[in-house]
Amino acid sequence: MIDLQFYPTIEQVDKDSLQDAVVIVIDVLRSSSSVIAALENGANSVIPVAEIETASRLVEPQDKSRKLLAGERRGEMIEGFDLGNSPLEFTRDVVSGKTIILTTSNGTRGIVVSSKAKRVLVAAFNNLHAVVDEIRHEEQIAVLCSGDEGNLSAEDLLCGGMIVEELGDSIDRKSLNDAARIALVLSERYGSRLEEFLMVTDRGRQLVERGFKNDVVHCSRLDITRTIPELKDGSIVA
Repeated sequence: MIDLQFYPTIEQVDKDSLQDAVVIVIDVLRSSSSVIAALENGANSVIPVAEIETASRLVEPQDKSRKLLAGERRGEMIEGFDLGNSPLEFTRDVVSGKTIILTTSNGTRGIVVSSKAKRVLVAAFNNLHAVVDEIRHEEQIAVLCSGDEGNLSAEDLLCGGMIVEELGDSIDRKSLNDAARIALVLSERYGSRLEEFLMVTDRGRQLVERGFKNDVVHCSRLDITRTIPELKDGSIVA
């Protein structure tokens, strides 16, 4: 039976409890989806960084041919960076063979917070069942929904709920916390209507208003890849 922890936001994480767990970090809109896209399209690795200044220091002028700075704050590309946080930017022509230094408002913070865990995997709708198959036989799992700077993100809860639902009877459902139970309700109600649901979430509406509707559509696509990003020695690799 899997011992499952479920965190609805980064701020609620008990770091010490993650040490023996396989952590699934979820930031559907858009960090997780961008990491998946980068690795799917041939990036060597993605280095998650919490702060803009730290990210900038990791790329010297002579590194530009092999490293790219990517990231956002409040949904907007960071001035002076090569890429924002749109998964549609991380095309093969742009990222193949490159190392991506990525800093985002929420998702990269979730990865950094989890860095001492047994394993850290990145999940979104795009690779959901690949991740479920990877973790099905683990003993301790922590689902970490990144949220939005301390607030809930409904799309992350839905993705987490779908993972819990797919794990099925291997989890003792009596032990689930309230956040996991709410996530399961979302999964049961909206798991077959992902694009419709994402379009009306807070983050989804904000992205549409800023001209990123195609990002929301892409991030709602289920199982378009078997790529599973995993944190290894500070870098995320496929």
